[in-house]
Amino acid sequence: MSEVSAEQRQNDPVDEAGVIQYLRNNPEVLLKYPDIFCELAIPHQTGAATSLVERQLKLLREENQSLKAKIEELVGIARENEELNQRFHRLALELMNTDQLHDVLAMVQDQVQTFFYTDFVCFRFLPNVSAESNILDGLYLDQKSGIVDSVKPWIEARKPVCGRQDEKINRELFGADIRIGSSALIPLYHTGDLGLLCLGSVSADRFGLTMGTIFLQQLGELVSNRLKNLLQVA
Repeated sequence: MSEVSAEQRQNDPVDEAGVIQYLRNNPEVLLKYPDIFCELAIPHQTGAATSLVERQLKLLREENQSLKAKIEELVGIARENEELNQRFHRLALELMNTDQLHDVLAMVQDQVQTFFYTDFVCFRFLPNVSAESNILDGLYLDQKSGIVDSVKPWIEARKPVCGRQDEKINRELFGADIRIGSSALIPLYHTGDLGLLCLGSVSADRFGLTMGTIFLQQLGELVSNRLKNLLQVA
């Protein structure tokens, strides 16, 4: 059998996939053949050539920068969550020391507007909810407008609803003169349905459909628990 000439070997198609797989499985092979390692060059975007080591270092730097950015993002989220936890704690302490309904309502509105960085906060109660005084006047959902039928499923679902709402719903919840870009509607309930704690923002992106609602749900449970002995449900 005749030997294959060097020219024939050069003309044979190269199994690039096989070579790549072999190098992946044996990354140390280039160290055994320094003459080949030194000859390797990868085209740069500018048209110049750079060594394999330089290319690998560049990729590692880019990878490290990406990981650093992700870590900084996670640290930022952790700090925000820690701050929210602290504010929840202070709100809970203040709620325990507040006995009057009007003080509870005013304090919740003020605190929530501050620690959720939102533009508008208001309570909206169902028509069958009452208090000993007339303090809830002006805070009821208007049954004739149809808003009760619109929000009742949200309250019964026991989960905050975030995003952009119909203008009619925004007017009924926040008022005709207030422009709402997005909102978070938090159900209030205990042994019965009470209503909603409404957070509104002029920004359409403040309360998105995909935002996390754990803190919002915990807020609703906290406020509902404090209101349970201050309100009556018919």
